[in-house]
Amino acid sequence: MFTDADIGASKAGVAADAARRINPHVEAVPVVKRFDSSNAGALLAGASLILDGCDNFETRLAVNRAAVALEIPLLSAAIGAFEGQVALYEGWRTDAPCYQCLVGADPDREGINCAETGVMGALAGMVGTMAALETVRALTGWGSSLAGRLAIVDMLERRWREVGIGKDPECAACRG
Repeated sequence: MFTDADIGASKAGVAADAARRINPHVEAVPVVKRFDSSNAGALLAGASLILDGCDNFETRLAVNRAAVALEIPLLSAAIGAFEGQVALYEGWRTDAPCYQCLVGADPDREGINCAETGVMGALAGMVGTMAALETVRALTGWGSSLAGRLAIVDMLERRWREVGIGKDPECAACRG
């Protein structure tokens, strides 16, 4: 989606232009603002689903808190050096976990970031495609929901697996 010609341009604007080039019937409204816990609710209110692919735990936790408070499904996609994961969180429901149930409340993760470990571009594409498909599934209801499960791809071993995620009874974000 991004090229060297986009250096200095807003990611939101470039992404909106790309979406419109692919499908002129798409309504893409770029919002050029720094996302944080103080504006999360206002920026996400009214969404049918939140698709999160941000690159840091602090922002992911802010997105999660807003998703729980607004009762909006959160589809989370993440990658590491050779592993990717996709999950759907509906933490406001009494029987479903939120993102914080999985990772805890501490956003500081020394040594666990893309800048230090690197990522494979092809893996980002695979996980992004999986997230796009799961978004369509969640919005349309076809197939079985990923809610309460974490889909993990391990490209060192070339395998996919799914694990269940339980609601943490001590989770402050969704009041376990």
